[in-house]
Order: sequence, then structure tokens, then C-alpha cells
Amino acid sequence: MQKSTTYLRARLDLIRQKLSSANEMQAALLRNGVFYEQKAIKDKAKSKPYPQTPLSFTELCTFNTWFVLHPEKVCGQEVITTSKEFPVTIQGDKAQILSTIQKQQSYSILEMEALALEYELQINQL
Repeated sequence: MQKSTTYLRARLDLIRQKLSSANEMQAALLRNGVFYEQKAIKDKAKSKPYPQTPLSFTELCTFNTWFVLHPEKVCGQEVITTSKEFPVTIQGDKAQILSTIQKQQSYSILEMEALALEYELQINQL
């Protein structure tokens, strides 16, 4: 399911809000985008109008937003660890990795080149 920009911006706001009162381990998880409270995000999304414009490069790179938007790019399952420096890891086997890569290769060369140019334009606008 594709996440809307409203949902993703509400998620970013909630993570920032939760960071202010989080303990050290909770803050490490939040900084890595570990936030699964779907109902809270949906409620926040309804609480104020969010811009419908595409997410900025900074928004996409903050709190793991790009992977929330594109979960099909993750080669395994997200697992929470006890490490403060690396509180989230991805565990997967060779079959999961190969399956994910093969799914991504369904794009034609022209589609990949077009996406690369689009992302390059976005980066140059920063």
C-alpha cells in the first residue's frame, strides 16, 4: 500500500514530538524511524492540513521515511536490537535478498534512467 504524503508528514511530526520525551534507547529507535503506532499517525494526519506536495529530499531521508514509502526495497525483516548505536537491523536470508533484487529488475532500462534523472533533478534543486 502506497503511503500518502499526509501520512508520511504526520509520521515525521509524531516522531519529532516523541523524541522530546523519549529515554535514550527510545530516542535511538525513533531516530532510526522505528515508530509503528499507525492509529496515532492517522489521528495526527487528520489533526491539521499537511501540504500535498511531494516530499522533499530531506523529508525522504529523515527517520527512515524512504523505506516506509518503499518497503519492497528492504531485503528481510526489521529487527530491534539492544545496541544504542545500531538499534535496528535487517535480518534476511539469501533467498529474500535475491527475491527482492529480482523484483526490482522488473523496471526497463529506460524507466530506471528516467527515475535516475528525476532524482538527480531533485537533488540539484536542494
